Amino acid sequence: MLYDCVIVGGGAVGLSLALALGQQQYKVLLLEQNAQFSKETDLDARTIALSYASVRIYTEMGVWEKLRPRAIPIERVLVTMKGQYGACRLNGESEGMATLGYVVGLRELEQALYETLTTQPFVEILRPATLIHRHSSPEAWHLKIQHSAANLTVNSTLLVAADGVTSALRQEQGISQVKKEYGHYAVMANVEIPSKHHFTAYERFLPQGAIALLPWQKDLYTCIWTTGKEEAESLVALSPEDFIQRCQQQCGSRIGTIITVSKRSYFPLQMQLASQQESARFLLMGNAAHTLHPIAAQGLNLSLRDVWQMRTQVIMANEKKDIGCERFLNEYIQSRKKDQSRIIFATDAIARTMSSDMLPGWIRAAGITFLDCLSPLKHKFTQVGMGI
Repeated sequence: MLYDCVIVGGGAVGLSLALALGQQQYKVLLLEQNAQFSKETDLDARTIALSYASVRIYTEMGVWEKLRPRAIPIERVLVTMKGQYGACRLNGESEGMATLGYVVGLRELEQALYETLTTQPFVEILRPATLIHRHSSPEAWHLKIQHSAANLTVNSTLLVAADGVTSALRQEQGISQVKKEYGHYAVMANVEIPSKHHFTAYERFLPQGAIALLPWQKDLYTCIWTTGKEEAESLVALSPEDFIQRCQQQCGSRIGTIITVSKRSYFPLQMQLASQQESARFLLMGNAAHTLHPIAAQGLNLSLRDVWQMRTQVIMANEKKDIGCERFLNEYIQSRKKDQSRIIFATDAIARTMSSDMLPGWIRAAGITFLDCLSPLKHKFTQVGMGI
């Protein structure tokens, strides 16, 4: 069996790419190790912020109609610095848009993509499935796949690794990474905060670290608390009552009163960039290609614009293309350089300067106020965040 593309990794990026190619009648096989999606309550759900551009992408692909009923709009973003005067207020209305973006449940997004894919005749999904052997020729990859108790042999003109930060395929392909350690850990939880301004996202920079609050269902907010390793471990170990007290102290009273917190988890924050994103008939996508600090919520949104470029290239072709050939992949890489470089630079700069003690608090607060007062700069900053 010959496929135009075999994608290893059934997360949001892998599913999105499979849909984008399948809708253009490219024959796609998607491999995912996990047998089924895990179920979550709203309190324990992992959420993701979709930019304005990402919502447009999913609208064009027919996915947004499934997500829209439970998507929470981000109408405003309030940025402050603890213990300092000044603030920056971003809003969609000033950009001529109703919202800056939306918050959705990650599992709900993956489920919506999966359900849409099941209606696509050119896409096959194998789960649980593992790629157990591969070798290449100039024309194709020759792959052996373990699916349930059977071994399958297929060929593909393009092999895509969308298998995450620790991508085994990237390592097997001998592609190195550039890593930047921030010394930060992210503590994640959902908190309940009854509020009159539920469609507002908050970013509060601390003397060391930051706290972001994204609006979620029924007065819930997703809390991403960036801090050092020792404090992260301490925050996860605290009782719910003590965590709520600590979080309230850092956030202040402007957000409202925190009354409930979910289970907490933490993980180290790094920037990881593949030294190259392609080789012979091989392409890295998603976190396998570029993993960013979450402070600007740009990781998935950047990857979705990568997917959109692949879709655009095949649509603009006058005939069906060999999407694994060197010319096609080079065109993709060159087309994505500017956007990727801009987002990677901006995310890294914010993480280094705003959520650490690299600069005194009053200088960081002055920077926030300066951004708020300088309309052209704020407009540009907002549009970059929206993916426009």
